[in-house]
Amino acid sequence: MREREREREREMYYVFIFILLLTYFQSKYIGFYHDDYGYGSLVYGVTGEYSGRGLADIMAFCKDHYINWGGRVLFFFFQILSMKLGMQGFMLVQAFVTGTALFFAYKTVLTVVNDHEKNWLYVLCVLLGSYLLFYPDTYKNALFWASASVLYVWPLCPLMIGIYLVYTWHFQHAQSCGRLFLMGMMFFLAGFSQEQIILAAISFAPLFLVSASSISQFRILKKPLLTVQCAALLGSCCMLAAPGNFKRLASGHDGGMHTLAELPAVTWELVRDMLRAPGAVIWLLSLAAALFLLRGTVIRRLLPFLGMAAATLAIFYVIRLRYISSRIYFPASFLLAIFCSGVFPVLVSKYSSMKKYATKFVLMLLMLGVLHHSYYVIYGYYLNYPTVIANDMNLKKAGELPTPPHEVIFYKLPARYYHECMPYDNRPYIEAWIKSYYGLPATTIIRYEDSPIGVD
Repeated sequence: MREREREREREMYYVFIFILLLTYFQSKYIGFYHDDYGYGSLVYGVTGEYSGRGLADIMAFCKDHYINWGGRVLFFFFQILSMKLGMQGFMLVQAFVTGTALFFAYKTVLTVVNDHEKNWLYVLCVLLGSYLLFYPDTYKNALFWASASVLYVWPLCPLMIGIYLVYTWHFQHAQSCGRLFLMGMMFFLAGFSQEQIILAAISFAPLFLVSASSISQFRILKKPLLTVQCAALLGSCCMLAAPGNFKRLASGHDGGMHTLAELPAVTWELVRDMLRAPGAVIWLLSLAAALFLLRGTVIRRLLPFLGMAAATLAIFYVIRLRYISSRIYFPASFLLAIFCSGVFPVLVSKYSSMKKYATKFVLMLLMLGVLHHSYYVIYGYYLNYPTVIANDMNLKKAGELPTPPHEVIFYKLPARYYHECMPYDNRPYIEAWIKSYYGLPATTIIRYEDSPIGVD
């Protein structure tokens, strides 16, 4: 028994390393864009001036931001700390955070379907294959934009750790006060993030009670579910009560509120955009399979992920955005990928004739995801990366000179689609943030030139 446990620990270690390698190469070629420079230099969305970059300055900046611009300050705090490691250091942190979220998603599904036979392989390949087949714009506007990633992607990490602890508490009887405290802390962090993740966090406990368990078992689940529900509500109150939220809403920066007459159009837009993902066919097939397999299987234990995915999009029935960015679909896509990874092994166990082809199918799915993601998503960032590094080094050197230069060159990124807004994209206000981030005076002229590296 102990030998088997040690073997499982080694397997989990190898899986974690594999996932980290995947997320490392996924984030390796990303740079800073748009308001990343504003947050890194402590000037975005605040009224005060913060010349230093120490912890006290960062805390003061977050307080100012909370009062004057919005309550999403906790993960901006994590972003600013990570940006102190530099562009490449930040991406290492992001790779670890994203990889950890995927790893605990994987472990959570295994608590439902068990890891006997090849279930571990089915779950891993379907999860990662689905994760790599989101709509390309979803990665661009969420994962590959630092200031968006810390809000739409990073909070999924504490959320998944907390969910894993609840699942193991109930299905594996891994119960302790330490686990109770940790799951509460994770749900508090998820609640103190942004509105979509808040809805996922506060909807989890009732969804788990009804779908993954039963109301009759509330006495057994009372401690963990009340803990995570109260923690998520406390975190969400901290975020939503920020005076800056009301100031930003009053400014009309983010749009307004929907009327009832607009709800059908909103539904169509959300469904249409979700189905643009290459992996949407996997979601639809998994939903269809779940309808047939729901009775008498463990699939009902996975239904909370469907409910949370719907909850992350439900907010847009109330709030009208000036334009809908593809980043809003990342949390729902991530949660749907988790659901799909659990449906497939249940389907294989139900129909033994599928076992002959199951391994080949999941390996092909993972390979398809890797190839599609590499060519249609990562490749453009790979082409831009030498220019990103050249700009970063040039500006760093200029900012470290005892006498600031009169002029510095900033090369335009050659693959235009594969980056967020830059000052040469009719966004001149970004230039002030770039100068502040690299310690350049306002008098320094930034001259924008085509990259000498180019794109073949």
